[in-house]
Amino acid sequence: MSAPHTVAPRETFNGVAELYDAMRPGYPPAVFADVIEIADLRADARLLEIGCGTGHATIEFAQRGFEIDCIELGENMAALARRRLAGFPRVSIQIADFDRWTNPARYHLIYAATSYHWLNPHTRVACLAALLEPHGWLAVWRNHHVNSAGLSRSFHDAAHKIYEREAPSLAAKFCGLLTPGQIPQPEMEEWRASGLLHDVQAHTYLWSRGYTADEYVRMLNTHSDHQLLPEHDRTRLFGQLAHLVNEHGGTVTREYATILHMARKLA
Repeated sequence: MSAPHTVAPRETFNGVAELYDAMRPGYPPAVFADVIEIADLRADARLLEIGCGTGHATIEFAQRGFEIDCIELGENMAALARRRLAGFPRVSIQIADFDRWTNPARYHLIYAATSYHWLNPHTRVACLAALLEPHGWLAVWRNHHVNSAGLSRSFHDAAHKIYEREAPSLAAKFCGLLTPGQIPQPEMEEWRASGLLHDVQAHTYLWSRGYTADEYVRMLNTHSDHQLLPEHDRTRLFGQLAHLVNEHGGTVTREYATILHMARKLA
């Protein structure tokens, strides 16, 4: 008898694709405008997206008319992306693991929205650089939950106590919320050290989103570390967090910093 398949963290999203599509917060419009401006994308530019998910980022470029090849690991995620992008014939979506994917095409821009950290750290820079045209750009961005003046400290402290009690494995990984300026940026060091990418730069976008108790736990349920909790532990954790939100007025605001990293290939 074969051993049961162990779900890897990056595979958890496919099992909650509808929830992911509904509850992931997306990205500020300025991210896309800046990527297009910095990369100097023309109408004939060809783009590659790594891990398109359900198409939240894809549609922002598709609406501007670009030709986009998308790679997505999960079949359910890809199905939702195809539904969202059905009206854009210049967008193609392929179900594949980028770490094992090959393609003779070369791209003006390769981008990854909240997916770069899932790629093989030993090969990703070389693989991405090989797919770029000379002077092509790489853009990687991700949302970070940050500490700011708008954060309710009492809510955060009470939530952490719940995690310590109901999900100690998650509480142990948490070292406190960082300010935007404290967030590590290993991509920049990795890209500079590779010798393959140049003009490495970072841009930060601050914004916030409010959640009701139900929305808050549904959003948390799209995160891989929460998905990997035993179901009864996750249910108990979410019940107590929802109760906490209701005790704090029925809504909670999350402060986000979206950090965009960009670099280009010289030749």
